[in-house]
Amino acid sequence: MAYVRGRLRWAATAAALVLSGAGCGTEPTPPEYYPTTEGANTQAGQIKIRNVSIVGPAPTAAAAAGSSAPVYFSLINAGSAEDSLVQVRAEGVARSVSMSQSEVRVPPLALVWVGTGPYTVTLQGLERPLTVGQYVTLQMRFKQAGEVTVRNVPVQMAGVASTLPSPTGFTPSPSPPSPTLPASPSPNLSPSPSPSP
Repeated sequence: MAYVRGRLRWAATAAALVLSGAGCGTEPTPPEYYPTTEGANTQAGQIKIRNVSIVGPAPTAAAAAGSSAPVYFSLINAGSAEDSLVQVRAEGVARSVSMSQSEVRVPPLALVWVGTGPYTVTLQGLERPLTVGQYVTLQMRFKQAGEVTVRNVPVQMAGVASTLPSPTGFTPSPSPPSPTLPASPSPNLSPSPSPSP
């Protein structure tokens, strides 16, 4: 019996060693190719700026100098007065930054998505190639909260854009109407005539 127990213990140890070495000899993916999971966060007055990221190319590619790249983030107004984002700059990163609207209005106690829906911000004319895993600095200016520098903004993979939530305030497309059932005939509640004798 002790012999069998010893053999089983040896087999279990050997299996553990084989499994632990199964991944040995494979080359790890370079760290610059791992997608970042969260963007940069900061605050300007009552405006919280969350998950700022630049959506770049595929992991092994680079957004070429002179091209454009979208910026994604959310704005949360924790105050009781409306504020608006009126300018975004990317000094040393892009020649200009375009906004789809002249300002991004952020009502009090509201969250506004930028990058999906009516508000978009795009870096135009990149001054140098951008690759996934790099970090850049942006400047944002608000009407009330003033200017804030957003540091450590990651360049993320293009697939990140498809995982972003839809903006609030958008009405979903109407669902197809449910089929209507034909009305069943109502039962006859009047007493049936009694048969004549």
